[in-house]
Amino acid sequence: MVGDQIKKARHLAGLSQKQLGDLVGKGISTVSEWESNKRSPDVELLPVLSEALNVSMSYLIGVTDNPSFGKTAKEEIVQPTSEIRELMSAYALAPDWKKKAVRQLLGMDDEYE
Repeated sequence: MVGDQIKKARHLAGLSQKQLGDLVGKGISTVSEWESNKRSPDVELLPVLSEALNVSMSYLIGVTDNPSFGKTAKEEIVQPTSEIRELMSAYALAPDWKKKAVRQLLGMDDEYE
């Protein structure tokens, strides 16, 4: 269960329940309820927990027993859908000015012309 994985990851990270709660903006009682499987964290909080505990989201949800320390939620492998493949193709064929605009919209390029 997710709570068991959170507890294992917290111990591996050397954090107290309070420290983890502080990192993710929750109280110690909430962390305790997660770890005792009385409650589960909201799905939106999984990337935050993953970052705070320095484990993959796959580990947190029990897909793998390997915490993959150093691997963050942002580094999870994403299987591209047909829409993503189409967008990637369009981006690859776009002129440089359009690529720059896309990067700016996505927050990947801070420089504006």
